[in-house]
Amino acid sequence: MATLLTHYLTHYFPSITLQDTCNSDCIDTFFAGVHNLASPALLPTLRAHFLYPPTPIPAPTEHFDVGRPVWRELLNWDEMQTILKDMWEGQPPGVFVEVGASDGEFMSQTVMLEKNLGWTGLLVEPDPRAFTILQQKRPRAWKSPVCIHRRAPCSVRTLWVHDLIPDLPDDLQALVRARSKLLHETVVGDLKQGRTLRVPCVPLSRLLLAADLTRVDLLSIATGTVADQLKIRDVTSSNTFFVKTVLIQYPRAYLLDHPYPFVPGYLLDMERSLLLTKLYWRKTECELVGEGECRRARHYDLVESCRKFRCLGKFTVWTFALPEDGVGEGNSTLGSKPVAQ
Repeated sequence: MATLLTHYLTHYFPSITLQDTCNSDCIDTFFAGVHNLASPALLPTLRAHFLYPPTPIPAPTEHFDVGRPVWRELLNWDEMQTILKDMWEGQPPGVFVEVGASDGEFMSQTVMLEKNLGWTGLLVEPDPRAFTILQQKRPRAWKSPVCIHRRAPCSVRTLWVHDLIPDLPDDLQALVRARSKLLHETVVGDLKQGRTLRVPCVPLSRLLLAADLTRVDLLSIATGTVADQLKIRDVTSSNTFFVKTVLIQYPRAYLLDHPYPFVPGYLLDMERSLLLTKLYWRKTECELVGEGECRRARHYDLVESCRKFRCLGKFTVWTFALPEDGVGEGNSTLGSKPVAQ
């Protein structure tokens, strides 16, 4: 069985549509003997069968035009690309990790970094339809067709994928593919509009170790669920990994109850965060340079920022600096309601 599965994943997985050819039994065969995250068989298994290395190609000659996609204004995506460009342009190429990479272009927070600034890294996308396109569009990065979770050991879960809509333009068809979610995270009313298949799920920390990525400049996650900040906690809270910045796209419903979400060990950058997409800086790379000098942040849903940090020795970051317990000082006023422009 293991031999047949190896042949399947090596030769057929990148091009499958939605045939659930490899069911849970045969994927579980891959994890035979992997009883916990410390198993010596885990990393070689992930490296050999669930990681696709970058394709050796010359440096890109055409830049990605962030003003081209018809969906560019969704969730202020184009505005975030401008922010990332301003942050990293003129510096040596960095390393990214993107969980929920879709087809590699649609709403990707790293496509501009790879194609315009020469970055590389790891792209994670469990939907086989999107993953097939991803392999063609993002040759310079590592790629993995798995879902991410924090529980041990590695497992098989059910992924729900939305049916494609006939005659819809490709740019908008990407929006349909991007709605894929694990079954337990899917809205009940959506179930009849799609179908399910089984996919392997692994902790992000083990996937990064298998790809030999322990230092990351930007970790981005956008799977459309309220648990995204928890899915990456095994990386952001571990001394094994050094992640400079974290970008999380939160569902609107989550932000209604948690308007200023807290990531342990990181500062929320109010100046560069957008309505639903929040940018965080690693605390150990930041130095407090001003306190009590409140100023209005750029976006209406962010409170006045009362602490000024210099992060990575260059970037000015305004925040209200949540302590490690996640409860802000004066939280009853900081998190009570948006500040109008």
